[in-house]
Amino acid sequence: MRSGVQSFVGARLAEARQARGITSRKALADLMQRAASTVIRWEEGETAPEPAALTELASVLRLPEEFFLTPRREGSGLSFFRSFAGALRGDRLSQQVRLAWLEDVTAVAEHYAHLPEINVPDLLQGRNFRNLRDEDIEAYAQAAREHWGLGLRPILNMVELLERIGVVVASEPMETDQLDGLSRWGSDGRPYVLLASDKQSFSRRQFDAAHELAHLVLHRALTEGEFVENFKAIEDQAHRFASAFLLPASQFSVEIDTAAIWELERLKARWKVSIKAQIMRLQRLQILDKSSATRLYKIYSAKGYSRREPFDDVWPMQEPTLLADVFKALVDAGQVTKEDLREDLPLFPHDVESLTGLPSGWLRLQAARIVELKPVVTPRDNLAGARGEVIPIKRNGE
Repeated sequence: MRSGVQSFVGARLAEARQARGITSRKALADLMQRAASTVIRWEEGETAPEPAALTELASVLRLPEEFFLTPRREGSGLSFFRSFAGALRGDRLSQQVRLAWLEDVTAVAEHYAHLPEINVPDLLQGRNFRNLRDEDIEAYAQAAREHWGLGLRPILNMVELLERIGVVVASEPMETDQLDGLSRWGSDGRPYVLLASDKQSFSRRQFDAAHELAHLVLHRALTEGEFVENFKAIEDQAHRFASAFLLPASQFSVEIDTAAIWELERLKARWKVSIKAQIMRLQRLQILDKSSATRLYKIYSAKGYSRREPFDDVWPMQEPTLLADVFKALVDAGQVTKEDLREDLPLFPHDVESLTGLPSGWLRLQAARIVELKPVVTPRDNLAGARGEVIPIKRNGE
């Protein structure tokens, strides 16, 4: 039998290290002033840390000790990323763990409250993604709109739509331009999306959310090997679906009077889709040829829209609210205290607040005292002796 804390789970140590951006076991060992071989044996499950070492691990990695003693439930689906660049491997691992932690926090919310029913259709119905043509993706985007009763009208808030159909969404800084978001089906059968909060605008978030929705409805059955092997084609399918979903061909095409930048600015105000994405959509619909699109891109760049488009500094970012609303409602209703929530949640408050969108410090602040009021209160003026005598006050010079 190995020594140390017997219920210690080495895989959870690896998970915590990756979440904190500690890219190697040696780096963690250096932080703890221990031999790298010790941390390696802990992660591999060959040995377990003694109680004092477990406490030190929890402190260094800013996690409860119980985190390392609970095995992770298996069965989560494939995580979809925008890039497989080797330089981003650490970032991908970190965000995958954050997505898993979002699932853990959701399990606590679902223990206390009914979350929206999962309403994400299997559009492919067993069809192989490799056989999808452009017209198929257009049809699937339209079928999704019909399934959710969206008609041909603009989608004003993609994040709100995702939460309404049962997707749990979180938004956190990813500190890289090459990771705009990721998504996967959780081991609980619920879809999850994590969106980057840094270097974002309203319209960019609209497209990122629609892109992740595309993966959820088109690529649920993929294996990791298929994703890696067909990465570019799969990402292109997600882009095409997002474009068709946000700008349905039959409606968007008839609203184009002239392919001019000012016209696209007007349409951005209506459709909540970036000017750049509109140009790409017009090309795919063959409303613009390559030379016309190139001319628009040059005007786009000359106007400085590559840095910031119109409305980007006016429209507030659409943020997920589902989990924050659940936890606030639980506390406000007196069903659970913040102290109880902290005990139930598998992470420290700062991680929970970040993943759920709760205000920083909310879980640590004392909840307002619940005061039970009397059903009928007699006005004070009607109480015997309640009205006092008014005594005039003399001021100097009076």
